[in-house]
Amino acid sequence: MIKMDFIIHGEVYAGLDLLDDNSVAVAITSPPYWRQRDYGFEGQIGQEETPEEYIGRLVVVFSKLRRKMRDDGVFFLNIGDKYLHRYGKSHLLQIPYRLAYHMVRNGWLLLDIIIWYKPNHMPSSVEDRFTNTYEPVMVLGRSERSIYIGGPQVVKIPLQQTPWKHTAIFPEKLVEEMLKRVKLDDGDLVLDPFAGTGTVGVVVRRMREGLLPKKIHSVLIERGDEFVNIMRQRTGIESVKSIEGSPYEWAPVQEERPPDLEPKEVVSDRHGEVFIANTTEEFLSALKGITTERFRKFHREDALYFFGVRNWTLKDLYYAHTILHEGYVLRNMLVVSQGGRWFPVFMFAANSTRVAYRFYLDRVRTTPRTRDSRNWWNEDFIGMRVSDVSGKRTREGFVVHVLDRYPDGFPKIVAVRWDGEGSLEFVLHPERDELLMEGLIYRCPRCGGELEEPYDPVGDNICPHCGTRLWTGLESLPIVEEPPEVREIVEELESMDYRVGEVVNVERLEERRRKTRSKFAGLERFNWGASPGARKLMLGEYFTKMRLYRLDQPAVAQYLTILRRWRGLSLRDVIERLPSSYRHTAGHWFRKDFGGSIPVPEDITLLEGILGRDGMLNALRRTALKFQTVKASAKGRNPGDFIEGMDDTEIINYLKKLYLPRRKYIEIINYSSSSARAPSDSTPRSSRAKPR
Repeated sequence: MIKMDFIIHGEVYAGLDLLDDNSVAVAITSPPYWRQRDYGFEGQIGQEETPEEYIGRLVVVFSKLRRKMRDDGVFFLNIGDKYLHRYGKSHLLQIPYRLAYHMVRNGWLLLDIIIWYKPNHMPSSVEDRFTNTYEPVMVLGRSERSIYIGGPQVVKIPLQQTPWKHTAIFPEKLVEEMLKRVKLDDGDLVLDPFAGTGTVGVVVRRMREGLLPKKIHSVLIERGDEFVNIMRQRTGIESVKSIEGSPYEWAPVQEERPPDLEPKEVVSDRHGEVFIANTTEEFLSALKGITTERFRKFHREDALYFFGVRNWTLKDLYYAHTILHEGYVLRNMLVVSQGGRWFPVFMFAANSTRVAYRFYLDRVRTTPRTRDSRNWWNEDFIGMRVSDVSGKRTREGFVVHVLDRYPDGFPKIVAVRWDGEGSLEFVLHPERDELLMEGLIYRCPRCGGELEEPYDPVGDNICPHCGTRLWTGLESLPIVEEPPEVREIVEELESMDYRVGEVVNVERLEERRRKTRSKFAGLERFNWGASPGARKLMLGEYFTKMRLYRLDQPAVAQYLTILRRWRGLSLRDVIERLPSSYRHTAGHWFRKDFGGSIPVPEDITLLEGILGRDGMLNALRRTALKFQTVKASAKGRNPGDFIEGMDDTEIINYLKKLYLPRRKYIEIINYSSSSARAPSDSTPRSSRAKPR
């Protein structure tokens, strides 16, 4: 029996030979992730050519570890996932669950899967999937008779800062949480076979020296010289045993295909599906259903799918990765947390190289408000910062005048001073911004009927009202209408000889402001940083100037292509008429695949000189100021793959927002707004609105 802490300096497979069989009570580790980083060791784990080789090697190592575990021992295994990068769409490999599946086949027993949510997770700029915010911790044992006492399936523990370059450090609180879930006795041994900087040893020593001490010991195995030195500093362990590595045999794992079940075809919306199964059999049947010809023909090629399973098993998590063999890519495994437990929802799309799937990220960005209800009439916005992200370069300005307000006092039209110039800007109301940004209406040029979809890059594009084939030429271009609310504001400004976003004489506006009866009339503001509007920055509040409408890039590309052909111009003709700096940019405006992009408002003026002024070009030029309360991002925080605080209906609506066309999305917004306003039976009578 080991009665002291010590470090084994060497390769993990050989290091396990120094331990007696049936001696380890608890093992806690996080091995090197596949293709995550190169530690500079020859033959290191994590640099295998394929994920199957990586998993196969770890299965062999952990098989040897299993012999060292006691019959009632518990193994906590934390491991991260990776993407297989492909053209346009990368595929989530499900490495943690594939590893757990093969370990179970090799004799381990899966006791639980804990979701470690990281509140301070690394931010991501990815635009076509959710940001990764969690990692799983597999809880494994040799038998049902284990010392594992369980706990909540979801833990929230932030990443731990470290002065060392080992950025994958284990948070000490996570190790503490794991050790709280086992029943330890004096003399028990805790092992970390991939010890890194020795966090497990630090926590074990703290438990041994705490108010309720446990006479437990740790053994740490690590190959890197630098990490061993860090471990000795952190843990105070002086006993180090150095060993030589020895070769061992391992082979890639052989993956299994899902069982041959009766397919369940989920066909309710051609734009995408949200389906939550109750059992493994129901989920795997739905997964089988996506391979049928009826399922493929019913849905658009750019459809997005969310399939989940409430009472999941390891089979569900394992077989999800096999959809790659059926022509789909797995983009995320969302974790839905409800009441301390969780269930997975898999997001996947067709593995098409012709078209990108619809993923309206802006609809679900996290943009919290500072307060739910405010009296905007009492707030002064003069001096408030404005960040312009609508063009090629970001610029900063500040509000110098409020020309018009909404009925509740929130600014509607403001004058903004930039470096050496000024402009009038339309401001979106915080309670209406989503409706206006989705406000463009497309109508059939023949019958005038409203189109549910602006453009399908790989579909027939037939008007559902009269059967007219659309998007084939100038005469079949849909009519683009802006919302009446925007048209009213634009017409009001243009009657004043101004256009939203255009340069104006700010000095004249400031002179007009000085003649008003406001409490600031006649004051010269030399120090804008002391203004009430500028002080809003302390609350994280500011305006962002951005494109007013959310537009489908393929629709814009097809629109520009038709205008170009109508003018008798080739793509080369358009590029040659633009400044030379656009030589490598303009071509992307006409692409409808993954390489396409939408021209920024300042480019529209150049295009109008070549293609002429048009309804969609007017919409492309429109900009607006959006009220922001999130300092980290001008658009808001990208949503993560961990969802909590929602009931079933809210989850379904939340996921549908990501792919639904404009009209159906607005229906969800209106439904959510009316539900939020409607008093429930539990609402106190005194708080309900009284009839007048």
